[in-house]
Amino acid sequence: MSRIAKKMPLVMVLLEMSNKISRDRMQGILRYERLYGPWRLHIVEGRRFEQSVRDIEAMGVNGILTGSTLTELLEQVMRARVPTVLFDPLEPYADKRNPFFRRSTVICDSVAVGRLGAEHLMEQGFNSFAFVGDIWDSNWSLKRQDGFVGRLKEAGFTCDVYRTPTDEARGDWGVEQKHMAAWLSGLTKPIGVMASNDVRGRQILDTCLMGGVSVPDQVAVLGVDNDELVCSTTNPPMSSILRDTEGSGFYAAQMLDHLMWGRGKKKETLFYGPLRVVARQSTEKLQFKDRLAVRAVEFIRINSGIGMNVSDVAKHLRVSRRLAELRFRQAVGHSIHDELQSARLAKVRRLLQETELTISEITAQCGYENESYLGLVFRKHYTMTMRQFRKTARSYPRKDGGCA
Repeated sequence: MSRIAKKMPLVMVLLEMSNKISRDRMQGILRYERLYGPWRLHIVEGRRFEQSVRDIEAMGVNGILTGSTLTELLEQVMRARVPTVLFDPLEPYADKRNPFFRRSTVICDSVAVGRLGAEHLMEQGFNSFAFVGDIWDSNWSLKRQDGFVGRLKEAGFTCDVYRTPTDEARGDWGVEQKHMAAWLSGLTKPIGVMASNDVRGRQILDTCLMGGVSVPDQVAVLGVDNDELVCSTTNPPMSSILRDTEGSGFYAAQMLDHLMWGRGKKKETLFYGPLRVVARQSTEKLQFKDRLAVRAVEFIRINSGIGMNVSDVAKHLRVSRRLAELRFRQAVGHSIHDELQSARLAKVRRLLQETELTISEITAQCGYENESYLGLVFRKHYTMTMRQFRKTARSYPRKDGGCA
């Protein structure tokens, strides 16, 4: 090994990169390392066929950054006499009797996350509220619930709380969904529902879709973590609380750097919080009261990729086309055809920005008969071609995760 390599700290990072939270943390770690390194990084992702490290100290590791999901590796980490920083410890690692309790930690202020969720849903004008925790009632989920319920109580509101009813339901979503559907049907509506995380939020939205529950008119759904892969693939796209997970990686790397060089305390705890709500259609309360028009808009948004027409919308509403057109224009201010066009073009824009699909593939996915007609419509609305739009939209980084 060269002299330069010997002087570089060897930092082991144990993060399950299959989830967005860990990937964001890794970006924060790399940002710190580029500014204050260099470090040699040994990254353990928990992938299949990944080689294990049997003796961390013998390998010469100087510091460890770890989550608590790769449980098969944590026993070695606990035994190693190496400076370690732990992200968001789960039970039992947060217990005072656990050896990990003596390690430095970076922890999300989950109460603040819950409070922000309550404030967002109150701002949308809801007077009824509910919370759906994770299936195991994990410590972070219960704290988000506490923050949500507590903030609502301060404002004079109560909150329904859903919990997974049985062990069978915990192990089988097909079983639990029936319980969740019954619970949702019994809620006072309209209602704002906060989910403990995005995956749980997707389950709520799927259950609403299955049961014909209107979103967000009857049930608005807010998730946590702003995982674009989850939020942009729900029907409708889901609003979510963005936590400072990238920042948590930066802060943890800074703490570890101080520990490795003897400048840090033996145990330190640092809290990070939510950044903002990334609002999407699942909490976007429509600004008109006509229930027929609300149902029409929701139907159009959900089915924007299908080549439907005004008659299809009227059929869904179970009224004549003339009545549907009249009520819609009075409530919304433009025609059903205009709304259909707007929803399709929004999807076209989103696919141009976020995918590598060809123009021909986008044309088919958005319900247009041919590429030439879509090109004419797009130029009329945006005064540029689709290829020009794609090039412009990708000329700068997009970090808000919002939908077009």
